[in-house]
Amino acid sequence: MSLGGVSSTLLQNVTATATPGGVPKNQAVDQKQFLQLFIAQLQHQDPLSPLEPDQLTAQLAQFSQLEQLTGVNDRLDKLAGQSKDSGGAALLNLLGKRVSFDGSTLVVQGGKTPTVRYTVPESADKVTATVRSSDGTAVRVVDLGAQGTGQHTFAFDGKGALGTVLPDGSYRLEIAASKKGQTTPTSFSLLTEATVDGVDLTADPPALLVGGNTISFDQVRQVHQNS
Repeated sequence: MSLGGVSSTLLQNVTATATPGGVPKNQAVDQKQFLQLFIAQLQHQDPLSPLEPDQLTAQLAQFSQLEQLTGVNDRLDKLAGQSKDSGGAALLNLLGKRVSFDGSTLVVQGGKTPTVRYTVPESADKVTATVRSSDGTAVRVVDLGAQGTGQHTFAFDGKGALGTVLPDGSYRLEIAASKKGQTTPTSFSLLTEATVDGVDLTADPPALLVGGNTISFDQVRQVHQNS
């Protein structure tokens, strides 16, 4: 079997292994195999029609490029692994601490819920908190009275309109404000405050288990000192 022209095809396969979505492993040729085949090609080339110097130079340049690509990919893989490990280690430092994170979901567990922080952009005569079930039904409306501009907290007692403890599960919280009988058309930014109960290192990226929620680190807005 003639070895002429074999190396260009092999080089394509070798180079593809250093790029995402390349040739499958069972069809790929590694660097050692390439060198063996390259030497065999030189040994078995037609003496009357040997490879031109520019052909040899091009093939060796491709091989050099392959080594560089392989090295870069290896380093990127190592950096990605180190980044994930360091990210998980950083989350472990939050265990047992109270954090505030974006979200309007209230998780009721045994009648207990996380505290919610919200900001009133301008003073209001009346502020109400509405807790809704997953189907949108209002299960409780709480009158929070008049409130001034600034940050406030809402600690839900986990009870429905009839005073009974709500079943465990996720509920949606809505905050509305009115002034002189007119509802303020403002969307409130809600921050749920709860203790970090655990860290899920199997998630990608690693996630925090907080107040019955699973959240990513980029959802955390504040970290509070334990009282």
